[in-house]
Amino acid sequence: MNEFEKLIEAADSICILGHTNPDGDCLGSTLGTKNYIKNRYPEKKVNVYLQPSNEKFRFIPGYEDIINIPSDRKYNLCIMCDCNGFDRVGDFKKLAENAETLYVCDHHIPGSQNFEHKTIIPEASSTCEVVFDLMDKEYISKDVATCLYLGLVHDTGVFKYSCTSQHTMEIAGQLMAKGIDFGSIIDDTYYTKTYAQQQVMGRVLMESLLVMDQRCITGWLTCKEMKFYNVTSKDIDGIVSTMRETRGVDCAIFIYEMTNQNYKVSLRSNNHMLDVARVASHFGGGGHKMAAGCTLQGSNYDVINNLTKELSKQMDAPEFISNRT
Repeated sequence: MNEFEKLIEAADSICILGHTNPDGDCLGSTLGTKNYIKNRYPEKKVNVYLQPSNEKFRFIPGYEDIINIPSDRKYNLCIMCDCNGFDRVGDFKKLAENAETLYVCDHHIPGSQNFEHKTIIPEASSTCEVVFDLMDKEYISKDVATCLYLGLVHDTGVFKYSCTSQHTMEIAGQLMAKGIDFGSIIDDTYYTKTYAQQQVMGRVLMESLLVMDQRCITGWLTCKEMKFYNVTSKDIDGIVSTMRETRGVDCAIFIYEMTNQNYKVSLRSNNHMLDVARVASHFGGGGHKMAAGCTLQGSNYDVINNLTKELSKQMDAPEFISNRT
């Protein structure tokens, strides 16, 4: 029995946290973990605390029971999924601090905060992959499999990104064997979009710019534009992935304004020689080699100029081979 299992077995009350603006992997790993614990230990009290997420994820088992209101309640065990620092859980930080024991399960590069109990595997495709490997397979039900498959799909770009390994695909096969509706999970949460989402996607692409000798595509949305199209941060998570698919570019930058001249940055690498996590970490953010993010202040042009200046340290190096060559 691994440490993950031992801590769960010893706890009567458990809370599960994920990062702010929860995505597919965050929802999949937190709800997958909750469903797993309830399958194995029906008597335990288990709650998931997350910010509100996109309605397209409503079908996930346990979604309706997510608590969106911060609490100072004390749990025996707090499991923090898909984030490796208190700064990433937003207003739910108090739950992590109050818990008797904290366990971190993640696949991001470890940050400055150190944890006694953890499983952090940066080479894994997703936190759902990490969680799957910690679980006793006997208790992975169809509901658990649905949650974990969602995370695999979203953090691998439907198994297209370089983080996808043979092990990732083997896990996907085992989850599919549980009878999940894998086709609908992909279509309904990854490809299908509302009309407003399609409109704002078109707006970003139409206004986008190729910079750095056309090696980087950039796009942005201001608060005013998001209000005009009636979209929120939950509606625009797929834009940067579409930008990344532009032939010949080495990277994509998408930024959106959260408050006046305060931008959330998403970076995607399209070249194995370019590590966007290094760029994000320079600005206090983080992520993976091929996908990372941070927050920056200034006008949209200021933010993009600061990012490209940092990107040029890698992309203008003599040994760098661009996709445009």
